[in-house]
Amino acid sequence: MQLTKKHVRLAIIFLFLSATVYFLWLVRSGLYPFIIALVLAYLLNPAVCYLEKKGLPRGLAITLLYVVLFTVVILGGARLVPVFVRDLENFAGELPHILDKGEELFYLVQSQYQNSALPYSMRIGIDDAVLSLQREGQSFARELANGIMGLITHFIGFAITPILAFYLLHDWREIKEAFLLLIPCSWRHEYTLALKDIDKVLSGVIRGQITVAIIVGILVSSGLYLFNVPFALLIGIAAGLLDIIPYFGAFIGATPAITLALLESPMLAFKVGLLFFVIHQLEGSVIGPKILGESVGLHPLTVIFFLFAGGELYGVVGMLLAVPAAAVGKVLLKHGLRLLL
Repeated sequence: MQLTKKHVRLAIIFLFLSATVYFLWLVRSGLYPFIIALVLAYLLNPAVCYLEKKGLPRGLAITLLYVVLFTVVILGGARLVPVFVRDLENFAGELPHILDKGEELFYLVQSQYQNSALPYSMRIGIDDAVLSLQREGQSFARELANGIMGLITHFIGFAITPILAFYLLHDWREIKEAFLLLIPCSWRHEYTLALKDIDKVLSGVIRGQITVAIIVGILVSSGLYLFNVPFALLIGIAAGLLDIIPYFGAFIGATPAITLALLESPMLAFKVGLLFFVIHQLEGSVIGPKILGESVGLHPLTVIFFLFAGGELYGVVGMLLAVPAAAVGKVLLKHGLRLLL
């Protein structure tokens, strides 16, 4: 087969992209401020563009938006951060007691069905399943605690993300044009279409799902607070974050709240379970469709597959990122095949 300029150009582009990905992988531990800043800039860009259309210079629009956001964060943080820290400290202090009560409840339930008429093999199977669930729960709790501690230890990186996001927002168009110049002329139309499709997908997955997660977190925290369930704010934040995971997030987020309520009384556990059922019915029928709009274009089986794959590779973080990564991958594959075939 005779080599052409097109083949050489494709080989150079492939090598350049491979080297770039490899370099980014090597320095991945130091990239989180830039990644968070990029996500923040992407989330805020529509609001900046809206203010710009109203006649404000882009720099002034970004500054005004930052002032509003920082005001909300400071006023909200002044009330929520002390409660969050207090809940975190109380949870750390109460954890041994909670584990002891959970173990007592487990042995009580175990003794009930061990004395029942269930076949011996079935009782052994139930024991193994419960022990496996217990190990998974402990592993999830450790992962969640490590994640929270990781956020605290990376405080300096988070502190500079608004500055990085400001520069990204200010030079958003210039950055897009610079990337466009790197693309061969014959590919630029397809590249522009791919960016539009990616923006459409991520608008639903990132902007929409984050909005839904915040609403769910507020509703869960408020409901648990009214029911006097301990650590209502912590559980609400966890439930909101986990709600981003399709299909399984609602169940995973409800489990800690129902477990803590069950340690108090079965009736309280029933009320908490009913609260989560009502909230997620409301989310599925009203909140989600209004905010998310069209789906990301992935079959449910595909979504479940990538959720399991992401969870296997990177745990909870992998499950959170699995769907947007799969949706973007689908868009890139579609437009890449158009260029190459």
